[in-house]
Amino acid sequence: MSEFEEFDSSAKQPQRDFGDILSHAFNLYKGIIGYAIVLTVLLIAISCLLALITGGWSEIVEMSRTAGPGLNSRIYEEMYSSGPIMWWMGGSFLFFILASPLIVGIIYMMHKKNSAQSLDFSDLFIGYKQNTVNIMLFSLIVTIISGICNNYLYYIPTIFIMPFFFLGYPILFFENKGAIDAIKKSFEIVKNNYGAFILLNLVTYIISVLGIVACCVGVIATASFYYASMYSAYIAYNGVPKQLTHTT
Repeated sequence: MSEFEEFDSSAKQPQRDFGDILSHAFNLYKGIIGYAIVLTVLLIAISCLLALITGGWSEIVEMSRTAGPGLNSRIYEEMYSSGPIMWWMGGSFLFFILASPLIVGIIYMMHKKNSAQSLDFSDLFIGYKQNTVNIMLFSLIVTIISGICNNYLYYIPTIFIMPFFFLGYPILFFENKGAIDAIKKSFEIVKNNYGAFILLNLVTYIISVLGIVACCVGVIATASFYYASMYSAYIAYNGVPKQLTHTT
């Protein structure tokens, strides 16, 4: 278990400025990108395995083939009434919750890189050793809210709502707070800097999915950047935490 105190003067802290936070995150991310790629490949492989086991992917391909070109609202109705697809979606939802402590692993690696500490692949799994239940509970809450926004409110509210959760994961890890307390603290910080966090949330998300344009291969390298940038935003507004002890 890792314990942190408030500030570490030896590490670099970005200014409370969108450009400086983004630059800080990018520079650190370059140092952990190899680990991020391995993690993304592993998660994609498991997701593909879920799709094969449930038969959800083949069901979607068949529906797309029979629906033909153009927008067809009927295909969405069929998707949500299809057993294999619902099993796939349910399995993917559960998998994300169970894998969410790995997000904290990316944040921890960003911190170690910023503090000039050596990295280890096992660092990715630190979220399974510390505050695991609250990390998963937070992920469950955020996923449900995101799902409601995306499926019932046509995506637009997501842009304005999700920034309030942007600092949740680093708060859970560095401050060892409960899921609800992490949401409250993230909300308080974001509401006072709302414009900056809307922009930061949107741009970092776009960067994370930008790899899709490179025949989907590039996303392997960029997928974790969204979560990595949470670290830079957190320390910009809270200072760099200093690790005191680490025990397993």
